[in-house]
Amino acid sequence: MKLFCFLLLLIITIEYIQSKKTLLRTYTIHRDNIVKANELSAYTVYDSSGKNILYRLKPTSTDIDTVVVTDHPGKNMVANLEGEWIAKVFHVTFSIYDKKLNEWIDGIIKKDLKEIKDKYSVEWNSKYLNTKSKFFSSKMQVYNTQQKELVAEFGHRDWFNSGNIVFTLKIYSDQVPDIIYFFLLAINDHRIQEATSG
Repeated sequence: MKLFCFLLLLIITIEYIQSKKTLLRTYTIHRDNIVKANELSAYTVYDSSGKNILYRLKPTSTDIDTVVVTDHPGKNMVANLEGEWIAKVFHVTFSIYDKKLNEWIDGIIKKDLKEIKDKYSVEWNSKYLNTKSKFFSSKMQVYNTQQKELVAEFGHRDWFNSGNIVFTLKIYSDQVPDIIYFFLLAINDHRIQEATSG
């Protein structure tokens, strides 16, 4: 019985410590347009106040789906995402500009096709992430695959405001560029829209 109580206390302590992770940054992200089936949304990324624009995600859908990320106000391209993430097809690559190294670093996002709910894994510059979410939920948590620690989470701020969908993105780690979380949010949001509209 003492061992059981000790283990229970240990589990509660670990959960408490994880829930008290240090919040490094918060973004407010607006979906800018209502899209038709198989079209991608555009997004504007604001600081935590929701007043200052930091980035824009601009999509195009032709033979291949593309999202270009530009900074604001400079309008410099800082990242791009390419691939297919509609219907049952999923193949996505991305590239992020590293100012310190003055070069583009490529990454890949994969979807576990065996899972019923969307579950993604990310590989970028020898860093590995994976996601967890509930069925048709905008809420998603992102974990470092090796340490299994929560590094970011996002979800709709208000489900009842259908005119302007707003997300909150919370980041707890500097392990990877924040843009990777923007990409995960955009892909997850698109797939939820696709699933609920069909």
